[in-house]
Amino acid sequence: MRYTLIAAASFLAVVFLFSSWAGTIPRVAAQTPANAPGVSPEILAFLKPVAIAEGDSELQMKLKERHNVAVKLLEERLNEYKKGVRDISVVFEAARFTAEAKLALAENAEARNAVLKQFLDVAKLIESNLTQQLAKGFGSKADLELARYARLTLEVELLRAK
Repeated sequence: MRYTLIAAASFLAVVFLFSSWAGTIPRVAAQTPANAPGVSPEILAFLKPVAIAEGDSELQMKLKERHNVAVKLLEERLNEYKKGVRDISVVFEAARFTAEAKLALAENAEARNAVLKQFLDVAKLIESNLTQQLAKGFGSKADLELARYARLTLEVELLRAK
């Protein structure tokens, strides 16, 4: 489980740093898919805050609040990294927090699998994006290998859950 979170954090950081819409993170988080052309629905779903419902238990409210704070922290760390005031390690840490918060919201095995599948969809998107960038002479081979590792780790986790 811990390795899944580390891999998830790694691929999330990669997607934000190397996606074609770099520099639009603050706007993306507040937009709906209809207002954000060119941004994949998988990424938008990952950045979307979770609404706190009136009937939520105290625990559910705190888990959702923590999730929303993790998403906001990830956005802030990415902005700091892009400005050059932070190194990449804080982005990975914030991505790990976000991954942990999303998995903590999963109330049963079926919900956990759905979260892992969401991570896997994003991992595949990142891997594809990095492959395309490398073909154009941009990006890092190591980052592509990291994305592959993350995808494979998630696939292993999903197979183990069966």
